[in-house]
Amino acid sequence: MSNDVLSNILSQYEKNKSTSTGKFTEPDFSKYFNPRLEDNEKNGEVTIRLMPSKTKGGSPFEEGHFHVVQVNGQWRKLYCRQHNDGETCPLCEVEKALKSTGNEEDKKLAKTYQASKFYMARVIDRAKEEDGVKIWRFKHNYKGEGELDKMIPLFTKKGDISDPREGRDLVIMLGRGDKNNTKITSIMAEDPSILTSDKTKANAWVKDESTWKTVYKASSIEYLEIIANGDTPVWDKRLEKFVPKGDETVKKETTTTSTKYVAPVVSEDVDNGGDDEMPF
Repeated sequence: MSNDVLSNILSQYEKNKSTSTGKFTEPDFSKYFNPRLEDNEKNGEVTIRLMPSKTKGGSPFEEGHFHVVQVNGQWRKLYCRQHNDGETCPLCEVEKALKSTGNEEDKKLAKTYQASKFYMARVIDRAKEEDGVKIWRFKHNYKGEGELDKMIPLFTKKGDISDPREGRDLVIMLGRGDKNNTKITSIMAEDPSILTSDKTKANAWVKDESTWKTVYKASSIEYLEIIANGDTPVWDKRLEKFVPKGDETVKKETTTTSTKYVAPVVSEDVDNGGDDEMPF
């Protein structure tokens, strides 16, 4: 295992363990890796292979920030423009404004607008290899009980498990949490193996340009502003823009100088011959 890879992963892990913290388009769900049990299942398992970092010697786990809120009854992880790109983020602006009042209740409310840290990894879902490279997104766990915490011992004991020639498949064991949600109970490493012996797949996977930013795209500013104001955004076909729910039939745009700070609902932490011709 490259010392640079292990050093970068451990450095990233230790740093984060000690740190507290446009138009609507249908996403391509085939690019999401989201291990989940079916309604009638109590436990299960999925097998994946971590793809190496696009940067030589880099960590296969990239970092990003998302606001976790409930929008129109559904949980959403909203891309944070400020933390990820240094741009204006309406939800972060509300958080900042509430913190600046000095009021204790406002400070508590500000936490509901705070962006959370996530890790993103490029993976191959062994059960759906035809989908190619997927992005696995999971939340940083400040208690040391998260997905990355379960994988760090594998890197330290088994070596670079993301290596395409000598890495290892990972078996993710699934169970039920206290709220009947899917929970990753453990992650185990298989014996060393090549990523694939299929040259066509190998070339497609290695050349795949998918990144977590192309899969988990940023919502429009107008969409985030509506949520920051405590409303529910809906797509207005006539105006071709998001508007607050109930305003779909408004015939002309209006402006307002007031902002209402309503706490969004936030989620709780839950917890072979021819190898030399391969592109790796």
